Amino acid sequence: MRYVTVDELVYINEQVVTGEAIHSIVEGKRAVRDIGLLEAAAARPMASAFGEDAYLTLGEKAAVLLHSVARNHAFADGNKRTATVAALFMLAVNGQHVTWDDNEALSWIIAIAEGKQTPEAFAAWLPTEPSNPTPEADAARDSELLAQLIKSHDALLVELAGK
Repeated sequence: MRYVTVDELVYINEQVVTGEAIHSIVEGKRAVRDIGLLEAAAARPMASAFGEDAYLTLGEKAAVLLHSVARNHAFADGNKRTATVAALFMLAVNGQHVTWDDNEALSWIIAIAEGKQTPEAFAAWLPTEPSNPTPEADAARDSELLAQLIKSHDALLVELAGK
């Protein structure tokens, strides 16, 4: 299982907030409002209880990542967009591609961000299909994948920016 790191979350936030292709991690850290909340959000999918994973499926892990990033407001701007792309990225690198309708996804993401839906309900709804996993981190490949995810979900991200 590959998890999304704090540095990847910072990079994702830079991409969705500024829309530019190249950014350094140092520039991204200026946008971090609370590093502790960001670290907690990145760690939540890895949580365990009594020696067992607290979140058993990839969908549950992606859902709690989305929930934590969106609700913790660790970034000065773009928390819901960052949460969405981070969840998409986590699913993609672990071999799952979302097949959702953007309007339906928008409703779910806003409901999660506002505390009106649970990550468990989102995970149960989350429509995915198998894709090619990329379990090893590779900066060039991961940057390309993130750019593809942002481009393919641009309409959803634009809507989230206005919410």
